[in-house]
Amino acid sequence: MVGFLYGQTEYNLLRNALRITDYIKYAKEYGYKYISITDSNMYGNLKFYRECKKNDIKPIIGLEIKVFVQEPMEILGYALDMDGYRNLNRISTKVQENGNISIDELVNYKNGIKFIIPVSNNFFERIDILNIIKSKLNDVAIGLYSNNDFGKQVLKYAKDNGYEAYPLHQTLYLNEEDRDVCEALYKINGNFVTIDSNQSLLSVSELSTKFKGMDTLFSALDSLASKIEYSLEHIQVELPVYPNAIGSSCDYLKNLCYKGLEKRLNQNSHEDRNEYITRLNYELSIIDKMGYNDYFLIVWDFVKYAKKNNIMVGPGRGSAAGSLVSFCLGITNLDPIKYDLLFERFLNPERLSMPDIDMDFPDDKRDQVIEYVRDLYGKEHVCNISAYGTFQVKSSVRDLGRVLKFPSDRLDEIVKLASHSEDYSLLLEQFSDNIEVYNLLRIAKKIEGLPRHISTHAAGIILANDSLLNLIPLQPGLNGLYQSQLEASDLESIGLLKIDFLGIRNLTIIDNIVKEIPNMDNINISRIPLDDKKTYELLSKADTLGIFQLESDGMKKVLSKLKPNCFEDIVAVLALYRPGPMENIDDYVDRKNGAPYTYMHKDLEDILKSTYGIIIYQEQIMKIALKFAGYSLGEADLLRRAVSKKKEDVLIHERTHFVSKSIEKGYSQKDANDIYDYIVKFANYGFNRSHSVAYALVSYQMSYFKANYFEIFMSKILNNVIGSQRLMTEYINYAKQNGVRVVNPNINYSTKEFTQYKGVLIYPLQGILSIGSILANDIIEERNKNGLYKTFSDFKTRVPNISSRSLESLIYAGAFDSFKETKKSLIDSVDAKTDIIDKFLEDRILSLDEYEFDYLKKEEMNAIGINLKYNLFINIQKMVNYYKSQYIEQVNINSYAKIIATMENLKEIKTKNDDLMLVGNINDSRRTLDMVIFPEQYQNIRGFCQMNKLYIIEGKIDLNKRSNKPQIQINRIIDIK
Repeated sequence: MVGFLYGQTEYNLLRNALRITDYIKYAKEYGYKYISITDSNMYGNLKFYRECKKNDIKPIIGLEIKVFVQEPMEILGYALDMDGYRNLNRISTKVQENGNISIDELVNYKNGIKFIIPVSNNFFERIDILNIIKSKLNDVAIGLYSNNDFGKQVLKYAKDNGYEAYPLHQTLYLNEEDRDVCEALYKINGNFVTIDSNQSLLSVSELSTKFKGMDTLFSALDSLASKIEYSLEHIQVELPVYPNAIGSSCDYLKNLCYKGLEKRLNQNSHEDRNEYITRLNYELSIIDKMGYNDYFLIVWDFVKYAKKNNIMVGPGRGSAAGSLVSFCLGITNLDPIKYDLLFERFLNPERLSMPDIDMDFPDDKRDQVIEYVRDLYGKEHVCNISAYGTFQVKSSVRDLGRVLKFPSDRLDEIVKLASHSEDYSLLLEQFSDNIEVYNLLRIAKKIEGLPRHISTHAAGIILANDSLLNLIPLQPGLNGLYQSQLEASDLESIGLLKIDFLGIRNLTIIDNIVKEIPNMDNINISRIPLDDKKTYELLSKADTLGIFQLESDGMKKVLSKLKPNCFEDIVAVLALYRPGPMENIDDYVDRKNGAPYTYMHKDLEDILKSTYGIIIYQEQIMKIALKFAGYSLGEADLLRRAVSKKKEDVLIHERTHFVSKSIEKGYSQKDANDIYDYIVKFANYGFNRSHSVAYALVSYQMSYFKANYFEIFMSKILNNVIGSQRLMTEYINYAKQNGVRVVNPNINYSTKEFTQYKGVLIYPLQGILSIGSILANDIIEERNKNGLYKTFSDFKTRVPNISSRSLESLIYAGAFDSFKETKKSLIDSVDAKTDIIDKFLEDRILSLDEYEFDYLKKEEMNAIGINLKYNLFINIQKMVNYYKSQYIEQVNINSYAKIIATMENLKEIKTKNDDLMLVGNINDSRRTLDMVIFPEQYQNIRGFCQMNKLYIIEGKIDLNKRSNKPQIQINRIIDIK
């Protein structure tokens, strides 16, 4: 056997440049029979193990352990068996928690581990530490790095004192060309050191040369490797058991479901109760057979907790919405029989995979639900999941350029070139004469895709019956939870249960809207009528700004064509508006509006009638397989998944099976082949109907609230985008255009959010420049405790630690306008003593002067990002009505337009004949439009062409021949006094 220890991989973040796949590929080429992973964590161990097994190499799982023995030091530990592997996990967890582990604590986890102490230059000065470690851990060996004189002296000491010795080669990168790549990672991590020896992956002959004359080291190593035996493919993992009074999870789940079904059926009169009972019994039998009773109980329990604590729960998402059990338990709020959803798309005995129930909660309440789960099952049984951020070309170039001290403007140019390059090798060639830039780009490409940092999975939570400390390596996580050192795919591969707790911003908006509407709550929202006329009018006009899934420009175009008039239209459009299916949108719209169409086969009609003969949903593919080939729905789901991969051998095998089964059912060979081709064509395009129905319900609910409770809707949408000046401005302008007044912040009435007061939305304190969350809280708490602020000086006295900059922002934002003082007088008194201000107020000698309109407009814009008070368009709708003018969005090409607008970006240019003309834009508060005034007209109306003034502008709309964009040829301007 030939092998070596101390291989380190990319998962030693910012320390190693050796990718696991390259490591094992070249180790196999070199002829190694066993190799190790000895990172300072356990992030990559399962990936390493599987890749080794795939390539017939024996994996040795090790850990570089930071241990404290009189002083901090590193020793290596290698798992000999499963006990040792579990102990390495526990050791790694301790090190991640505390930074290191003491030698006395390490003793508790020594079983099944071979410890090796790497030789350092001061080895002989630290013999006492070596002896302490040996006395504590017993099975301790010495690791040598070379066969030089020092190495030979250490080897002699080891023999004389009863220590085993092994060869070590700390491998940091693949080959010597990558040495500077590894050093670059060090520098990005703030460690400016050089590697002074060859730390690449050595061939067998190179390794033998390195330890020439020390054959006993390799024989000892072979002996050690032969003793190592464990399997990570079959780690025993049990699902958590839900604690219930009955004892049998199966019986408890059944009882809950029957009670839930009765409640659901009583709420809605159904003619065929037997259909529901039959379906429920079928689902329960499959769930019990597959051992998932506790899984459903666990989810039911935390959903129940959420609802009892006024935490909104989403109606469902993904294939779980196809489960009647989920509906009866209140996990989902979609009747799968009513919406023709298939349980087998979610769970079936043919596909032996874990069920996947993803739960949606408001993003500000998600953590509360997770904390409940943690407290119920215990901290050691619940953990977050790790995810890895990787280097991308753009970030690689920027990170490297920064540490290599490239000038920022030069670095920006290089980043731009790298991120837009379609042929990176050609880019490198262009800089072959500039060694600094060439090396920067070369190294950046080399580190592309390497893990850069560890983060937390956005939604996934792991639950286990056994303590996770016995199963996987952990580290400190968010909200008092552990976090796995392994990522989601690793955890699922060993059978750990993952549940996604998603924090959904749109659900937060819905939750906040519901709280403002009388007689509406988490339960009653399900009773919103799905045939509301105003809602479909809004959708048909594509007035969907702020609506979940429906506010993109492309989706608005689809809605304008489709003009939805029923819930199924929303379900369909969400499934169709994706790459691939989009090509069917026009056919769907035409057929919905009466265009004739036919079915490939008459037996498809019942399945495709609701979608006008077009396959849209995966469930339709499954039903076709059931109808034509007699597949079970479970088999049909496997067929759908198999053919969607478009693998030639799979397609041939599945065709043979499908056609033969279809012929058995009486269909012709031609029909069977045609239908199979039809399935293959759409298998990649078909969307999960359960998911589409669930999302459509959220989209509909938001549309319903927008159509029926517009002011409430807008206030909650605006609260959701505080901090994004672009979106706040867009939504405020939209609200104003639709008749909702938005007024400047008020120091006595504004909160941290947009608030409604007598049909008016008041701008929030937290949306003002320099007023963060903490200061806004201080202002509000003082006001709540001691009453409204009476004067500016009263405010300054009661909020004494506020900065001058924050005071100025409040002033220009209009927060003190109710005190009836000019902004100039307030600005003049920002730094004045309050007692002096009081005297001024008493003597009424404060200046009544005010800044110019343009200055106040500019400062208001700086303070809140929009002009609410100092705005030429403040009465625009009244003016449009009075002058019978249009908005830019209402004009058409080749028409004559009359628009109330300002002029912007004006520029005089000369024609070939030296005549002056004017170009620029006009702005009507909603849109901008290119403008041009040709010389003849410009001579007559030149005096009216000023910026920051409001005019009635008339002219013809045409297309600019150069830009191919609409423009107005202005021939008349009227000044609005």
